[in-house]
Amino acid sequence: MMAHIFSFEWLHIRKSGAFWGTVIVLPLLIGFSLFLGSERINQQEETIAGIVAEETSFYDGMRTQLEAIERGDAEVDAWFQNPANPLVLGQFGQAGRHIFLQPKPLAPLAAGQLDILPYYGKVTLTTMEPLRDNALENPFMQVSGSFDFAFVLVWLVPLFIIVMGYNVISSERESGTYALLQSQPVSIRSILIQKMIFRFLLVFGIIILSLLVWSVLFGIDLFNIQGLQLIAAISLYAAFWFALCVLFNLFRTSSAVNAVGLTGLWVFFLLIIPSVISLIVTSLHPVPSRALWITEQRTIQQSVQAEGDAIFDTWVVDHPEEFVEGDTPQFYNTWIRRFVWAQATEEREREAERQFEEPRESQAQLASRLRVFSPPMTLQAWLEQKAGTDTDRLRSLENEMRAFQQEWQEFFLPRFQRLEFFTSDELADIPAPQ
Repeated sequence: MMAHIFSFEWLHIRKSGAFWGTVIVLPLLIGFSLFLGSERINQQEETIAGIVAEETSFYDGMRTQLEAIERGDAEVDAWFQNPANPLVLGQFGQAGRHIFLQPKPLAPLAAGQLDILPYYGKVTLTTMEPLRDNALENPFMQVSGSFDFAFVLVWLVPLFIIVMGYNVISSERESGTYALLQSQPVSIRSILIQKMIFRFLLVFGIIILSLLVWSVLFGIDLFNIQGLQLIAAISLYAAFWFALCVLFNLFRTSSAVNAVGLTGLWVFFLLIIPSVISLIVTSLHPVPSRALWITEQRTIQQSVQAEGDAIFDTWVVDHPEEFVEGDTPQFYNTWIRRFVWAQATEEREREAERQFEEPRESQAQLASRLRVFSPPMTLQAWLEQKAGTDTDRLRSLENEMRAFQQEWQEFFLPRFQRLEFFTSDELADIPAPQ
């Protein structure tokens, strides 16, 4: 019986404009989204490769120059030109290292928070600077987000499913063929479910075939366990929307009522629930304004400047072995004070930052628990997590930068504090991030 219903449904649906619209438009949308995603990741990889090449060239040049100085073939006129100086190698100009969050295999599928949060940054002895390669983009695009496969799947695919499934039974009633269905030796509910299964297989097949074909063309590897997980997630999401179509077709309502009701559910799950969740989490865990945090930073910096001499004198007493007294170069006296003050500023800012970070973390945890009420939100979060473009991973960049800065400082600062310069052989040991 199912084969008979599938055969009849194919003969019926292939004459439908909704079907051909889905066959033509949906693959094009998927292809365009994957093209943009692959271009975005290619740009990231080119940015990373270019920065790494510049870093390598800089430190190779420093080593070559220092070897020439050691042979007596060259000399320097100022301290800031000396490639043996720890300050020159760890702080100035092109000195420093960049920390990157490398793109994951599924990164082309979801832009996530890449429009807002950076994926790389530069570390020196005193600074941690998150960087962006899209700072000049249209601000509207940064607010509205990128067009990606996640958007097509989460937002647009339900609309195609609604178009394909809102009137499966109601159209039979409106065209006068409902009595023929009732005369069959199978219940209306069974016929409805089998019709929906056929349409589900059609839409699901269009999505998966388009996804696999375009991913091969654009070099996105989906033939792995993550690809299988993605297919399973797509099938569950499509099944959810087809199940809603089944529920509406079980009621003796018109096609127009079904279409309005299903569209209302689309608005409810994709717009209303996220807005309500956002309102709940911001109300229960309010985060202090960014202006307040900037004011707090300025207050800390001003207090460190006001207490500068006292802070430095205390540090000298506590770390006598890390300070060279007597006749020392002017740059040493200037910069060792800056390092001490920078360390004091960072410690105070980190303590103050907790009052801003704790509410944000509480918001994220509560939102994660509440998004279960919205399958679209759940799928969006899952896609971003698999793509490595979710908020948690991008915010981890700061922690990675801070951890590497500690390694960077441990390598350079003791040498600078003791006024010990490097040899060309030692430049090969300069730390680099994993």
